[in-house]
Amino acid sequence: MEKVDKLKKYIITLLILIFFDATISYSATKSKVYLTANKDILEIGEEIEITINLQNSKTSAYNANIYFDDTKMELISKNDNINVIGNHIIILWYDKQGEVGAKEGKLETLVFKAKQEGIANFTIQGQFYNEKAQEIETEFNQFQIQIGKEETELEKQAKQEQGTDKKSNNANLQDLRINQEGIVPNFKTDIYEYYLTVTNDVKEIEILSIPENQNATIQINGNENLIEGLNTIEINVISEDKTETKTYKIYVTKTNNVENANTNLETLAIENTLFYPNFQNDITSYTAEISEEIYNLNILAIPENENANVSIYGNDNLKEGNNTIKITITAPNGYTKKEITINIYKRNKEEEIKYDEEQKNMENKLEEAYEIEKISSDETGQNVKENQKDKIKYNLYIPIIIILILSIFITIYIKNKFKK
Repeated sequence: MEKVDKLKKYIITLLILIFFDATISYSATKSKVYLTANKDILEIGEEIEITINLQNSKTSAYNANIYFDDTKMELISKNDNINVIGNHIIILWYDKQGEVGAKEGKLETLVFKAKQEGIANFTIQGQFYNEKAQEIETEFNQFQIQIGKEETELEKQAKQEQGTDKKSNNANLQDLRINQEGIVPNFKTDIYEYYLTVTNDVKEIEILSIPENQNATIQINGNENLIEGLNTIEINVISEDKTETKTYKIYVTKTNNVENANTNLETLAIENTLFYPNFQNDITSYTAEISEEIYNLNILAIPENENANVSIYGNDNLKEGNNTIKITITAPNGYTKKEITINIYKRNKEEEIKYDEEQKNMENKLEEAYEIEKISSDETGQNVKENQKDKIKYNLYIPIIIILILSIFITIYIKNKFKK
C-alpha cells in the first residue's frame, strides 16, 4: 500500500505541474534524452548499468517510459519511483526542494541482467519539465545492447580457410588479415613487419591469422586496449612440433592527426641503378643488381611530409654478393616509423664478365633484329615505290589512249563529211 500511495503522490504532483504549465506561456527548450551503458557487450548472467541522460536542459519533474526486450534482459533495480508492467518501465520523479534539486546530465541508473544471447533493444519516451514547470521539447534515441559476442566476418572466414602444409616444423603464416584498411605492405609469408595508422576511436584490432600448418599454434598479443600513440601487435606462430617460432609484427599508430603520422615517401630512386618492383608506398621490399665496380650507392628518398626524417644505412662499402640497405622514415610525431629494405646483389668479376658477354649478345641480337627490320622496311618501301610508279604509268596511259581513239573517230567523221 505504501508503494501505491507514493505512486499516487507522484501522479498528483505531475498533474499539478501540467495544470500549472497550462496557465503559463509555453516556452519550449530543445533537449535530448538518451540512454547509455557501462558496457558494450555482455555475457548471459552478467549485469549492466543503463543510465537515462538529459542534455542541454535541467528538469524539475519527469515521467519517463522505457520499453525493453524482456526475453533477453531482466530488470534488477527496485527503486521506489519505478513501476514495471511487463516490458514497460515507468519512472516518476519531481524536485522536492523546489528548483534547487533540478537535474541535468545523468537522471537515473537502472541495473539489468542478461538472459539470452542476441541484440536487446531499448526505447525511451516521456515528458520532462523545467524549473518553471514548462515542458521541455525533447528528442529520444533508440538504444541496443549486444549479449554474447557476435561472430565477425573474419571469424567466419577463419572457419572456412585452413592451411594445407603438413610439415610439423612449419611456423609460417599462410594469410594475415585485419578489420582495418591501410595496412602496409600487403601480406607475404616472408614479410614480418607491417604498419598501420588508425584514429582514436579504434579500441582494438581484429586479426585473422591462418598458419600454413593448421596444427601450428597462434598467439596474438597487443591488439586490444590500444593506447594513443604507438602500439605493437605480435602474432607468434609456434610450429606443431614446438621447434620453430616466427613472429609477425604490426606497428599501429593511434592518433587523430593522421598527417603527423605520415611515413610515406614522395620519391625513391637509386642513381644509375634500377630496382624491382617499381616504387610504391605500399611496398617495403625491393631488389637490385649492381656492377662489381660499384662500392657506394647514392639514394634519393624524399618524404611526403617535409617534417619527416629519413635515415639510410648500408649503402656504402658494398661487398660482393648480397647487401641489405635499410631506409627508415620517422614521421613528424617522432615515434611512428616505417622501414624499407632494398636487397642489393653485387656481381663478382666472373659474374661481371658473364654479364658483359650477355649484354653484348643481347646488343648483337638487337642489332640483327634491327637490320632485318630495316631490310624488310626497305623492301616494303621499294615495293610501294614500284606500285606508285605503276599507278602513275597507268594513270598517264589511259588519257593518251582515250585521246588516240577520239582522234581516230574524229578523222573518220571528217573524211566522211568531205566525201559527201
